[in-house]
Amino acid sequence: MAASALDIRDVRKDFGATSVLKGVSLSLAPGEFLVLLGPSGCGKSTLLNMIAGLDPITAGEIAIDGRVVNQVHPKDRDIAMVFQSYALYPNMSVAKNIAFGLEMRHIDRAERERRIADVSALLQIDHLLKRKPSQLSGGQRQRVAMGRALVRDPKVFLFDEPLSNLDAKLRVDMRTEIKKLHRRLGTTIVYVTHDQIEAMTLATRIAVMRAGVIEQLATPQQLYDEPANMYVGGFVGSPPMNFIPATLVENGSALAVRFAVGPQGAGGEVTLPLVDTPAAARGYVGKPVVFGLRPDALTDFSDAEAMLRPHGQRLDVEVDVLEPTGAEALTYVTLGGTTAIARVNARRAVDVGETASLLADMSHARLFDPDSEQAIG
Repeated sequence: MAASALDIRDVRKDFGATSVLKGVSLSLAPGEFLVLLGPSGCGKSTLLNMIAGLDPITAGEIAIDGRVVNQVHPKDRDIAMVFQSYALYPNMSVAKNIAFGLEMRHIDRAERERRIADVSALLQIDHLLKRKPSQLSGGQRQRVAMGRALVRDPKVFLFDEPLSNLDAKLRVDMRTEIKKLHRRLGTTIVYVTHDQIEAMTLATRIAVMRAGVIEQLATPQQLYDEPANMYVGGFVGSPPMNFIPATLVENGSALAVRFAVGPQGAGGEVTLPLVDTPAAARGYVGKPVVFGLRPDALTDFSDAEAMLRPHGQRLDVEVDVLEPTGAEALTYVTLGGTTAIARVNARRAVDVGETASLLADMSHARLFDPDSEQAIG
């Protein structure tokens, strides 16, 4: 199955005076798995529908394999779409549902049966071919919907929140199956979701969207480690990145962040040295900044942990809230006058009202401008 490149060039979509997509551009290499991630109403499903040809574009170009498809009918774009609602024909068997698109294209019977056999074996639904959709579980129906797309051997697969109707365990199982499928087939995929765990586990790259624009397009790890702005840092990661109001100060020849510790600053102020500060940060010395730190970079202090994190800085702070989750406990504390979350070993967690010794790994610190909310440097 040959993979295909997809190019989206300055695409806009207006509904009357309302601009839903505001000049979106991105390019997919052959075989990429791109996830469009964002909250409801950000324009991700609209963009997917425009790639499919279900919605006309207001301006810009969409090209598949270098061929501009703006005016090409959906059936001639050689794409296949898997919907959230499965959209199976209730009166047809699984086999007929899978084969329906092939029949419409007048593929001969022998070829149809060969493709159905191949796809049903790949998706492990070959024992269900004679059943009707009403006799299937949600996960089985989603596999049939995927089979109907796969059997066409399209250039691009489009997935529109395909797992949102499944229960939590089944979503995890189906994520694994989709990832295996992509690895096996190597087809170009565009996948829409509002679930950042889904995005992080599936994508080769993620486009984080807000209000019709792409805030950042990067690999999952880049989004996690180097968010372009506070929106991305807060949207990607669970729990989200901590944003701590601080002042940027000089610390010898280096820079540091200074902020109050504990409720109403009862723990006094601390100064934490920064590592490899971007040159642009020098312009913020003596000014307010937002100090970003992921909860997994704020953990319980121990000598062993300190050895593993050479840039770790100790913080002693009163615990406001404790949420045990099994192996770890989410520990809520007040830093810089706002709530911050630390991931600590559940067996070393301290109770609410007691003082926790935390380790802040400053090699993972990120600075943001408090006004623009963009990353500094």
